[in-house]
Amino acid sequence: MKKTSLRIYMCDLTHDTVVLVSDTIPINIGFIGAYAKKIFGDDIEISLFKYPRSVLEAIDSAPPDVIALSNYSWNSKLSERIARFAKERNPTVVTVQGGTNFPHREKQQLEFLLTRPATDIFIVLEGEVAFAELLRRVLETRDGNQRLLDKAIPGCVHIAQESRHTEAPVLVKGALPARLRELDDIPSPYLNGMLEQFFDGRLTPFLETNRGCPFKCTFCHTGADYFQKISMFSLERLKEEIAYIAPRASSLGIVNLHLADTNFGMFSRDREICEALLKSQQQYGWPHQIMSTTGKNNKERVIEITKMMGNVFSVNMSVQTMDHDVLVNIKRDNIQIDSYTQINQSLNEQGRSTKGELIIGLPGETKGSFVHGLEQVIAAGVSSVCSYSLMLLHGTEFKDPDYREKFTIQGKYRIVPLNFGEYAGERVFDVEEVAYATSTMSFEDYLWIRGLCLFVEVMHNNRPFDELIRYGIEEFGMTRFQLLKRAYESLGAAPAPVREIVEHFMDETRAELWDSEHELEETYSRDENYARLSNGEAGSNLIYKYKAASLAFCNKEWADYLGTTLNDIALEQTSTDEGCLESRRAIEALVGYVKAKLAGVLDADGNLDPTIVESPYDIAAWLNNGGRLLDQALPSPLAYIFEYTDDQLAARKDYFRRYGSDANALSKIVTRVSNVESLFRRRRTLERSDTPEPEEARRDLFIRYTLSG
Repeated sequence: MKKTSLRIYMCDLTHDTVVLVSDTIPINIGFIGAYAKKIFGDDIEISLFKYPRSVLEAIDSAPPDVIALSNYSWNSKLSERIARFAKERNPTVVTVQGGTNFPHREKQQLEFLLTRPATDIFIVLEGEVAFAELLRRVLETRDGNQRLLDKAIPGCVHIAQESRHTEAPVLVKGALPARLRELDDIPSPYLNGMLEQFFDGRLTPFLETNRGCPFKCTFCHTGADYFQKISMFSLERLKEEIAYIAPRASSLGIVNLHLADTNFGMFSRDREICEALLKSQQQYGWPHQIMSTTGKNNKERVIEITKMMGNVFSVNMSVQTMDHDVLVNIKRDNIQIDSYTQINQSLNEQGRSTKGELIIGLPGETKGSFVHGLEQVIAAGVSSVCSYSLMLLHGTEFKDPDYREKFTIQGKYRIVPLNFGEYAGERVFDVEEVAYATSTMSFEDYLWIRGLCLFVEVMHNNRPFDELIRYGIEEFGMTRFQLLKRAYESLGAAPAPVREIVEHFMDETRAELWDSEHELEETYSRDENYARLSNGEAGSNLIYKYKAASLAFCNKEWADYLGTTLNDIALEQTSTDEGCLESRRAIEALVGYVKAKLAGVLDADGNLDPTIVESPYDIAAWLNNGGRLLDQALPSPLAYIFEYTDDQLAARKDYFRRYGSDANALSKIVTRVSNVESLFRRRRTLERSDTPEPEEARRDLFIRYTLSG
């Protein structure tokens, strides 16, 4: 008699208690499932899942024979909870996990698996071949003549069954199978229909064009030797996938696309991929925004290849640190600062925005070196600088005890932002370890830097208050960084709402860190504390939460504070009362201009009607031509109208529909918009249109670039 098909559930789960945290179509399990189906055909029956409650219901009604779950820092505990639930419903189920959240060393691998007793097997590194080998073993042993885990399985790690509950558990490791060199050997889960169910209006399409990374950065899992060689999907296949995705995403009102590549734009063929995406954008209006990590060298190629995409492409390239000794410690090279500055200047002249990234707490970094690096990046003309706390991730050297001891890296635990929930009656918290101190940076240094980075995020990134900052630079000869640092160090003079935002941010920055995972989980499991997570009082991405709150509900007060700071500088530098009054008048006009530009941004309930502001100066001419604003004084006030375009209103509708409008939802939105600047109102005058000129209209005014070495 013919055996029934092996029932397999494959899960790339996301927490969705507050917002949908991981909002991409699960192409990872799609690849692995499509490869397995190609090999085993009707011998297996595969179902894919993204949402926890959907898989819980499926397990309850039809328990699987095999359940495979992705394991990343943001869903590790969630996956273990689902594996345990599957064991409760079917004790013979084979439970499998795989993903980047797994140690390199055998001792730590054993410790990791011992803390996940519901997981039978962990698949290391790339999963297609190893999962197929596992299924082959399951199919061979399902008749009961031999046990599944009696011997090693290629690409898999498990604890010998008879040793798990002894004093000396034994780790069993299969040899790594060869990486797939021809990625088209993996059937497309888009084109074979496996991912069709995930075009549900909530998830963003995910596309992978190649695998591997030639760089060895210690903070990244792809820095391992295993990933050094690059493999590619064919251009023909990628073009077919884009053509498949575009009409579906467009009909759902989904505006963005994620690329899984670690170095997009570094290869000449990426130009053809951009051409296909541009054709899709012209035909279907999708994608409006593309989120991608771009190549760490060949800057000119990256810029040229992505140029055709205009304001659609979100390009991310990072420096992480500007200190030479720190770069040596993390096995990374950076672009020279002169070249870095030249590229920024070139992009700025084209009307493009630029983006840089730094990491707080890298080994060897000091408070002084970090601040100097931040100053250098901003001085280079980068219009947005994101500074992240160093995450001590499994699969990187920062979980290696010897590496940590060398630099005295001290870690504490916090909830991965918004990654918690209650599943089958049990509260689950996914936790990450972050560096809060090293041999060269104290905890107090860390806190001070975090506060400074909040000011950079709110006042500098995406240029919400750029007109005021530009006035300070041109009128008083200060640098952009000097203005930001002065505002930070003069917080006591800020309006109460601004002070409260910064104080709450600093309080939460301290309170989010715990000495142990157990202490964190025990505390937040209590009803009163879990309620604080659910209503957004704790457990959020703090820097984006307070940036979003500042722009949505407090932008007027931030504008006033920057205006006050500039007036104080005017008093210090201007020798006459007349000069001070003239500066005060100009600053007041710019404050009004900025408030009108930001009116209603990120505020779902904000008034969307056009806003009119009168100015005694031709601010538009000053912004276009430079010079002194005071030289643009007018005989009579000029009325500027700030309004939202139809495209902006459509984008707002999509974001608020998909993510919501509370503080946590807004923090999610600012990470999912190619450039927050694209949400600001557009300006025109009653007499003439001055946005933008025909030549400027052809330029990319809102593309994000991050520059790295």
